[in-house]
Amino acid sequence: MRKFWFSLLFVIVVSGLPTFAQNQPLSISSGLNFHSEPFLGLQNDLRSADKGTSNFKIKYNTVYSVSQLALNYDGYSNFNLDGSYFQYTNGIATYGVGAVNRNWSFSGRTSLILSHNARPSKSIYIKLKNEFDRDWLSNEANWSFEIFNGIIEGALNNSKSMLLGLRATLTPIEGLNFEIVQTSQWGGKGYNSDISALGAAILFDTNESSNSNINKMSGFGISYSIPSNTIPLRIYGQAIGEDEAGNLPSCYGYLAGIEWTNAKIKHQTTVGIEAIDTRVDKTEDGNCGANTMYNNNTYAYANYDSNMGAAIGTEGTSLELFIKSQISQNINIDYSTKFLTINDKNWYEHQLSSKRETGLMNSLGISWNKNNLKFNINVYNQGYILNKSNIKNGSGIGFSSSITF
Repeated sequence: MRKFWFSLLFVIVVSGLPTFAQNQPLSISSGLNFHSEPFLGLQNDLRSADKGTSNFKIKYNTVYSVSQLALNYDGYSNFNLDGSYFQYTNGIATYGVGAVNRNWSFSGRTSLILSHNARPSKSIYIKLKNEFDRDWLSNEANWSFEIFNGIIEGALNNSKSMLLGLRATLTPIEGLNFEIVQTSQWGGKGYNSDISALGAAILFDTNESSNSNINKMSGFGISYSIPSNTIPLRIYGQAIGEDEAGNLPSCYGYLAGIEWTNAKIKHQTTVGIEAIDTRVDKTEDGNCGANTMYNNNTYAYANYDSNMGAAIGTEGTSLELFIKSQISQNINIDYSTKFLTINDKNWYEHQLSSKRETGLMNSLGISWNKNNLKFNINVYNQGYILNKSNIKNGSGIGFSSSITF
């Protein structure tokens, strides 16, 4: 692992040299993040029990490449390079390496398959993006494809294994988007990591044969924005299957949301409702049932002990009302209230809680941005106890700040 980060640091430094020579844009930023207590679904880079972190970032831009070195340090004397990457673009293709955050869904808040709940994996990746040049298609028609292979920590008997991800998106007309997504956990100590295992992780059936250890999750998503001159609504959804049946996903969890955005007033406001359900019903063949989502006999669907999908984990529900508004040129607010059910079937091995918990989580965030300064303060309250993740009921406060030079 040290070799990985040394190589990445070397590439970033070397790629930065032409930047200075050509007088291309260079940015340096530093920031602080703090929360008095951990709470579920925190998304400001405090993805564990850490109460506070500091960070320092150097970003270089050239004509064809972007590189960033991010140094993160927390109150437990832990150091990481999450957010560091180097990528090079040539035509429609972008090639990259680093620890890149991914939220694979049309929801701006979370995803069933890859969200900001867990720390990013250290990966190599390729992204393709292009527009369709066809007279019979809309001028807005485009497509994209991303594939990455990364290393995750602690998913295989508290050791390292690999995560391979694929996502294809299609926009046939303006406002209508489709996605097909898949992740495969594979390799690690005691398991194949040869070309046959890679082929199975990408494409083939993994229910049988020597690669039956591979854990696939896959599914699809959709988003549609009604033309604003009709009604300013966006509807979106995602369905992700935990298991395979004939090389297709089964045992689905669901995410759905609707947003109303008023852009005609002076300061834009968005009001939305989002629902998540990771409960899986028992099927006639017995392959699905309670606690199917995010569970596998070989791999835990986690990186550094945090679920890589929805924060509520398996057998949970979430119903959220959120409001985002820019109340002035420099001030934005983000209010959210969620009713959560965690561990609906009282499964003792649940990652978050050994028993069923329900309750509300309310949060209010106010951010202030001016020139190169950013400051955010959050006030929150949660009405449940999650005894396996050190999350307590009660109120808390947090803030984050950054400055760019």
